[in-house]
Amino acid sequence: MEEAVLGGKNEKDNDEIGAPSGILSGIMQDAVADEAIDPKLASLPRLLLMGPRRGGKTSIQSVVFSKMSPHETLFRLEATQGLERTAVDHTPLCRFTIWDFPGDYYGDTQVFCGTTSLIFVMDAQDEPYDHVLQSFTNAVTRAVKVNPQITIEVFINKVDGELFLSDESKYDCRRDIMAQVTDELQEAGVRPEAVAIRYHLTSIYDHSIYEALSRVVQRLIPQLPTLENLLNVLVSTCSMEKAYLFDVVSKLYVSTDSSPVDMQSVELCSDMIDVVLDVSGIYGLGPKDPESELLGTLISPEEPEEELIDPDSAYDKDSASVISLSNGMVLYLKEVDTMLALVCITRSENFRKKSLINYNISRLKKALQSLVISAPDAELR
Repeated sequence: MEEAVLGGKNEKDNDEIGAPSGILSGIMQDAVADEAIDPKLASLPRLLLMGPRRGGKTSIQSVVFSKMSPHETLFRLEATQGLERTAVDHTPLCRFTIWDFPGDYYGDTQVFCGTTSLIFVMDAQDEPYDHVLQSFTNAVTRAVKVNPQITIEVFINKVDGELFLSDESKYDCRRDIMAQVTDELQEAGVRPEAVAIRYHLTSIYDHSIYEALSRVVQRLIPQLPTLENLLNVLVSTCSMEKAYLFDVVSKLYVSTDSSPVDMQSVELCSDMIDVVLDVSGIYGLGPKDPESELLGTLISPEEPEEELIDPDSAYDKDSASVISLSNGMVLYLKEVDTMLALVCITRSENFRKKSLINYNISRLKKALQSLVISAPDAELR
């Protein structure tokens, strides 16, 4: 991989940008102390949510990972004053921590180390972008210098207002931002082609934020190529149109087969998970402790499945659903792990051999178990 050639503007690697130094040094001291107490937390990949104030960072985290309604974010959330970290640890295939930083804080060099994805969230409605993108470029320059393998994502957020009623206006906005970032990087002495930056148009009021975060999380999964190959084999063997592995809690798809992804199909699959959980929660549960949570671990082949399934969970080893669409397609959801659902899209005529499909899915399930168990202990802890 080519390394960025840095130069141009004078920088202090250990300076923290955009907020009082006392507050920010306290943020990093707390982070280091927490990781010393819990080394497992330090070993997980990081998603760093950075960007200007009121860009929507905390709203994104709350809607996707805390199940808050998008409309509730308008009056329930306050401005983030300090570092807020959330561990996403639903399944060994999808484990990471989310670092939600205060607005206009872009970290010292320490936060960019390790397996890290920098997500810069900016408000598409807050023009002009000059100051915001200059701060982003400074952060990128410092991050790449410390960690050339860091993945960098830009969420062009809030593309749901009157300024973005058409797709053309959204694409124009993204094009302008990309051009401006390229110019800023060149002024900073960084070759734009040496820094891979991906841009996403997002809004918490539609499925675009789930699609963007799914693509970000996939880059943190070391087993992703193997998962894709397994799904390719399943799709080919069962004559399916598409197959996704979904994290049931966040509704992010952690893997899919190699055929092109259709946003509408992803949204249908995500809605299907909601239907299964809602119906199971009404008709599939006994008396429930209100403090219980939807938690699970990968099923080990040495232990019976029945002993590891949470009896209070609305999603268990028997969870399955079939939805027939008016266009002749069938959506089929099947449990493959306590927190993982396989959602397939197939034609109705190819779904007649359901027993054969179930057998192939059981083979996929065993392959997933072997995949995680054979991984190094460092990746599982």
